[in-house]
Amino acid sequence: MNTRDEDLYGGYEDAPGTGSGVFQALGADVTQAVHSPQYGAAPGTAMKQYMPPGTATRMGTAMRPSSDPSRPMTSNRGAGFSSQPNKKFDPLSQTRSAAGGMLGSLLKKGDVSPEEQARDFERRVHTLLEASAVTAHGGDLAGGLDKATEARKLERQVTKFKEANGLTDSINMDLTFAVEFNLAAMFQANKNFKEALDQYTLLVKNKAFPNGGRLRINMGNVYFEQKKYSSAIKMYRMALDQVPATNKESRFKIMRNIGLSFVKMGQYQDALQSFAQVMENAPDQQTGYNLVVCAYALGDREGMKEAFLRLLTVKNLEGEEEDDVDMHLLGHETADDLQMLQDDGLKEELRRRQNTATRCIVSAAQLIAEKIDRQGGFQAGYDWCAEQLRNSGLPKLANEVELAKASKYLSNKDFEAAIAVFKEFEKKEPQVKARAATNLAFLYVLEGQVDNADKYSDLALKSDRYNARAFVNKGCVLMEKGDLEGARQLFIEAAGIEPYCVEAWYNRGLVSMRMMDSQDALTSYRKLHAMLPNNTEVLWQIAMCYDMMGEFKLAVKWLEMLSSLVPNDPGVLARLGAIHARADDEQRALHYYQESHRVYPVHMDVISWLGAYHVKNEVYEKAMPFFDLASKIQPQEVKWALMVASCYRRIGAYPQALSKYKEINITNPGNVECLRYLVHLCTELGRCDDAQKYMAELRKAERAQAAEATAMTVAQSAAQRPDGGAQGMGGSAQQAQNGYDIGAGLNVPVS
Repeated sequence: MNTRDEDLYGGYEDAPGTGSGVFQALGADVTQAVHSPQYGAAPGTAMKQYMPPGTATRMGTAMRPSSDPSRPMTSNRGAGFSSQPNKKFDPLSQTRSAAGGMLGSLLKKGDVSPEEQARDFERRVHTLLEASAVTAHGGDLAGGLDKATEARKLERQVTKFKEANGLTDSINMDLTFAVEFNLAAMFQANKNFKEALDQYTLLVKNKAFPNGGRLRINMGNVYFEQKKYSSAIKMYRMALDQVPATNKESRFKIMRNIGLSFVKMGQYQDALQSFAQVMENAPDQQTGYNLVVCAYALGDREGMKEAFLRLLTVKNLEGEEEDDVDMHLLGHETADDLQMLQDDGLKEELRRRQNTATRCIVSAAQLIAEKIDRQGGFQAGYDWCAEQLRNSGLPKLANEVELAKASKYLSNKDFEAAIAVFKEFEKKEPQVKARAATNLAFLYVLEGQVDNADKYSDLALKSDRYNARAFVNKGCVLMEKGDLEGARQLFIEAAGIEPYCVEAWYNRGLVSMRMMDSQDALTSYRKLHAMLPNNTEVLWQIAMCYDMMGEFKLAVKWLEMLSSLVPNDPGVLARLGAIHARADDEQRALHYYQESHRVYPVHMDVISWLGAYHVKNEVYEKAMPFFDLASKIQPQEVKWALMVASCYRRIGAYPQALSKYKEINITNPGNVECLRYLVHLCTELGRCDDAQKYMAELRKAERAQAAEATAMTVAQSAAQRPDGGAQGMGGSAQQAQNGYDIGAGLNVPVS
C-alpha cells in the first residue's frame, strides 16, 4: 500500500481525544486497551457484545458530515455509531427536543397508542359478553340482560373511538354481531318478545352481516313461543332459503320446527309430510315419535304401523350398556379410576340418550296399541309392537313394551291378566325380573295376599339388592305381619338407597305413629314435606303428629295450612273443631263443626257433637234436628230417637214426647229407658190405664235385663283373657286407621 493511501485513512483507527481503536469492546478500560499487546490486531471475543444497528437506520453517504474535520465521510459515525456505551442510538435526532421531534410526546413513557386503547376496550367487551352468557346460564336472566346491554353500550363506544382516530378499517364487525345477537337472545330469554324481534330484525336487515338471514330461525322461535304459528312457519321457511344445501343438519332441524308448528295448528297432514321428509334424510327418535303422533291423529292405522317401523330404523343405543363400560377395571379399580367413572360426562350423556330413545319407543307403542288392531284390542297391538322390536334386535325395549301392557291391565282393573304378564318375566334377566317381581309384590299387597307378596318381594331383593321399591314392599309385608320395628328398618334402608322414595318416608311415618313414636314420625313427615311441600296427605300427617304430642297450637297451624289447599274438606274442618273443643274453645269448635256439617251433613261425629253442644247449653229446639237426622242415618241405634223424645220432654211438649216414645216402644219393645219414660208421661198426663200397661212391660223388661246381666257376668268370670290389656291400644289404633293407607312401591314402566 502506498503512502497516499495510508494518509487517506490516517485518522481512521484513533478516536479523537482517546487514542483507542474503534473495535474496542464496549465498556473496556481505555488505558488497558491502549497498552494491550493486541492493540491494532484483530478484535477478540469481546466483539460478541457489540450489537450493530439494523439496516433500517443506515443512512446514505450523502449525509452531512460531522463537525469533526478529522473524520472522513466513510467513517461509521455517519451511521450513528459511537464508542460511548451509554449514548442512546438516535441517528435522526428525534428526541433532541419535544417540540421539534417527529413523534413528540407520543413516545413518552406511560403513553398508549389508539390501537392499544381500542384493543383494551374490545377485551372489556368480550369480558362482558362472556359474563352475560354465564349469568343467564346460571338462572339470573335479568342479570344476563343487564350485562348484555352494558356490552352493547361499550361496543358502540369502541366503534366511535376508532372512527374518531382514523381506525375505521379495524372495526371488528364480528364482535358487533356477537354483541347484538347476544342482546337479542337475552331479550328472548326474558320473554321480552317485542324487543327481541326488533333486535333480530335489525340484524337480519343489516347488509354488513352476510349470515344474518339465518337469524330468522330465532325469530320463528319467538313467534312459536308467542303461539303465532303461521308467522313462525313463515320465518322458518325464509330461514330455510338462507341455509345452503350443504348444511343438511340445520335444514332438517328447521323442517322439524315447521312440522311442530303445523301440529300446534292442527294441520297434521302437513306436519306428517315435514316429519316424513326429515325421517328420510336425518332420522332421530323424537321426529319418529312425532310422525307416529301425526298418523295417530289422522286415524291412519297403516300409517301408524309404517311410522312405528320407521322409528325402529333409527340407530339405537341399546347395545351400549352401562355395565359394559370400563369392565376391565372391575376388581382392579383405584381411587382415580372410581372418580373418573363417577365424573364421566359422556356416560351421562349416553344414559340420557338411551332414556330418550326408550321413552319415545315405549310411548309410541302405548299410543298406537289400541288403534292398530281393531279386532284384537290393545293386547294384540302391544304384542305386534313387541314382536317388531324383537325382530329389530331390541329385546330389552320389547320387555319395556310388555311391562307397559301389564300396566294397561292394571289401569283396566284386570289384575289377573297383569299378574300373568308379570310372571312371564321370572325367567328373564335379573334387572327385568326384579321389576316384574316388584310389581307382583305390590299387587299382592293390595289384594291382602301376604304370603305371595312376601315371596315376590324376596325375589325382587334377591335379583337387585339396591331396589328401593322392593324394600318398601317387604316393609309393608312385615307391617301386615305385625313386625313394626322390622318394617321401619326396611323403610329406612329404602330411603337410604333412594333418598327421594316418598313411599319409604311416608310408610316409615305411619309405622312410627303405630309404635307411638310421634317424634320419629314427625321427622319423617317433615323431610317428606320438604320434597312435596303441597301434598295434602303429608300436611295431614304432620298435624296428627303434633296432635299426638299435645302441641295443639302447632296442630291447628298445619291443619289451617291444609285447609287453605282443600278449603271444603269436611274431615279437616271436623278435626279443627275437635282440637278446639279439647282446648275448651267452644266458639271456634262450633264454627268448624258447623262448616263441616254444611259440607258433609251425614258425618255422625259432627252431628253428635253439635246436638250435645246445644243440649249442654239447654237450646233443645236446635238440638232436635241433629238428633232426628242421626236417627234417620242410623235407625238401628235407639239412642238417637230417645234423644229426640227427651228434647220434646224438656221443652214441655209432652204429647209429642209421648208419641215419640210410643214409636220407639213399637220398634224396640224391650227398651227399659223408653218404658220408664212412658210410665212417667202417662202418669203425668192422667192416663192410668196406659201407665199400668207400660208398668207391667217395664217389670218384665227389667227381669229380662237382670237375667242377661247375670249371664254375662258368669261368662266373663269363666273366660280367662290373657290379652286383658289389649284394649288399651284402641284409641291409637282407631286414630291410625283414620289416617291414610300404607302405600306399597310400584315400579311403573316408562310412559
